[in-house]
Amino acid sequence: MNIETIREFIDPQLLIVVPMLWGIGMAVKKSSIENKFIPFILLVCSCAVVMLHLTGTNLILDSQALAGCVFAGMTQGSVIWLLAWMGYEKMLKESEIR
Repeated sequence: MNIETIREFIDPQLLIVVPMLWGIGMAVKKSSIENKFIPFILLVCSCAVVMLHLTGTNLILDSQALAGCVFAGMTQGSVIWLLAWMGYEKMLKESEIR
């Protein structure tokens, strides 16, 4: 997956969420929460941030517009979460090689 493909699916302004998720993941990892819950926590955070962005930038006048924002937030949030996870895994592999 290259950056051009990703740009088709998510708003470029939302790419800032990726490093934010890395920071949240590191903070959660240092807490008393079990590691198996970290992916779920990051997915929820990603979707929530995207939904906040979408509801803040779009005028929502009816339930159909709200449902559209929720759907877009969940799909774009999932793609961003996957991008963050893949980037983190790639970074870990590269640090093991060196």
